[in-house]
Parts: sequence; structure tokens; C-alpha cells
Amino acid sequence: LVAEWLASMGFPASKGGPPACKGRPAADSECEALLEAAGALGDRELAAQGFEPLTVGFANRVCATERRGQPLVIKRYTDLAFLRLTPEAIGAVDLLAGEAGVGPRVFHSSPRGLVMERLEGRTLEEADMHKGNLALLEAVAASLARLHQLPMPKVSKGEPMLWRAADKMMELAAQRPDVWPTGGMPGIGPVLVEVARAKQALAARQAKVVLGHGDFKPSNVILHEGSARIIDFELAGPNYRGFDLMKAFRTAKGFSEDSMRHFLGAYLAGTGEACAEEDVDALMTEARAFEPLTWLEAAVFFLALPQFKPQETARWHSLAVDRWAKFEETKGQLESVN
Repeated sequence: LVAEWLASMGFPASKGGPPACKGRPAADSECEALLEAAGALGDRELAAQGFEPLTVGFANRVCATERRGQPLVIKRYTDLAFLRLTPEAIGAVDLLAGEAGVGPRVFHSSPRGLVMERLEGRTLEEADMHKGNLALLEAVAASLARLHQLPMPKVSKGEPMLWRAADKMMELAAQRPDVWPTGGMPGIGPVLVEVARAKQALAARQAKVVLGHGDFKPSNVILHEGSARIIDFELAGPNYRGFDLMKAFRTAKGFSEDSMRHFLGAYLAGTGEACAEEDVDALMTEARAFEPLTWLEAAVFFLALPQFKPQETARWHSLAVDRWAKFEETKGQLESVN
């Protein structure tokens, strides 16, 4: 059902895709073979062939290897990746960010996935953003400011990614009401109403749209020798800057307003905007208003996930219910968007 729906929406099955960057450590054919292996082999088989299985995300299979002295990351997409991106746009921001030095260099990009450099350094955690480490906060803010100032790829232009993804997820979830959570969630209709209300609220307030990351949580930032680089641009495209800013600081415990204010000041300085105290105050208000949308987006995602990974349906239902509850608790903040 999912494969048929994707095909009916015009998403690709195999060939085509954006070009790769020059100076690659592996030819296109070898990169495609790496992507095939990443998708077809289990962890033990990958390890036996010299791959290092990395985290298995909701939408990708990721592993590391090396070719001609270059450490590589292989990201193999699943059908879920194509649900959230247009065929032409997949990999476009990864390429742009790599060329700009904001993200890893991409050596090969196709509808199967990406072959890119493996960055040195450590992956940040939620707590890192709330410890008052000013140098770290400034490095992350500078990197995000650079991303937000990059030109929008032509293939990525259109409605903010937040709504593109939410609409597609809800369209898919509505096709299978039999796998909708039975407790803790309203029906499909009330969820669609909340999505529509949030969309209207942001449109009315003309919330600022930039080339956004779309999933700017600390685990998508790698710190090395004082500089920060961003990974996983799968949801990147036109999006609200406040969404990225809030996603970086959203936490269930240990929130530090001082750390966030310092980060926002450094971010404004990085974009060349005024960064006086009142400017930071305004951006703080704007960012905090997006907290409910970070929960709403996650709830909608988990509502659709049972159709991709049905063996873990109970887990997705639990996560959807939890994120929906957090959205309900915070949705009043949306009224503060400037």
C-alpha cells in the first residue's frame, strides 16, 4: 500500500537524482554498490564486509566505511524519505550545505541515498545546549546562521516543509484509520483541524521563512575543534526559522533560558541582524511560540509510521500520544508568533 501510494504521488523507485560533487573517493557505480549493500545486508554482514553500522534512523539506514583513505558515511533511504520530499529535491540541500562547509561533503547523491564524508568530532546531546558553554553555543549558532542565509535551491522552493510533511503524513494516516491509536488521541478530524489552525496562525503573522534544517536537534550537530557542522538535511527546505531555533533547545528537563538567550544573540549576530537585548527578547518570543509545533509535527509523524514499520505499531502509538499531549499543553504559545 505504501509503495503504491508513493508511486501514485510521483515519487521515484530507483534511477535519477541530483549530481554528485567532484573529487570523489569512489565512482558512481561503486557508490551505488555501497548504497545497495547498506540497504540489503544485515549488521553482521555489513561488519564482515568492512562497514560500521551506525544509528538506524526512522527514515534511513546509515553505516560507515572507508574508500581510498576517505572515511565515508553511507545513508540509504527508505520509502519514508520520499514521503517527505519531492523527487527532485532529495539530496539538494545536503549538496548545497556540503559545498558551503555547513555540512559534510557529498560525494554521491541519488534516489537510493547519499555517500558523504564522515565528519570528525562528537555528536551533541540535548544537555550540551543548556550547560552555559558559551563557545559551544556560539559555534552552533554560527553554523545555523550560515545555513539560514544560503540561497534556496530552486527544486526546494514552495510551501514550508513543516506543512508539506504534515499534510503528506496525515493524508497517509487517513487511509488506514484501522491503525489509528485507540486511546489518548482524538480522531483524524480534530488533528487535521489543529494542523489547519496552526498553519493559518503562522500565515497571518508572517513568521519568517528561511532555508531551514527542519530537524535541528542537537544530535544533528557535530562539534570538532571548536567548530560545529550540521548533518541530516533530509527535511531541509523552506521553513520557519523559529522552528529550527526552538528544536535546538526543546527539552523535557534542565532547560536553560540563559543558554538559549546567548545562542539567539550569537545567531542574530551571525545573520547580520540587530542583536541588542530587545532583539533577543523578540526572537526568544518567536522561537518559544514554535514549541507546540515541534510536538505537533512529531505526533503526526508517529501517526503515519505504523504503515512503514508495522512491527512496532505499539511503540509509535505511545510516542504519538505522548507528543500530542505535549502539543496540547503548549499550543497556547503559538499565539505569541510575531
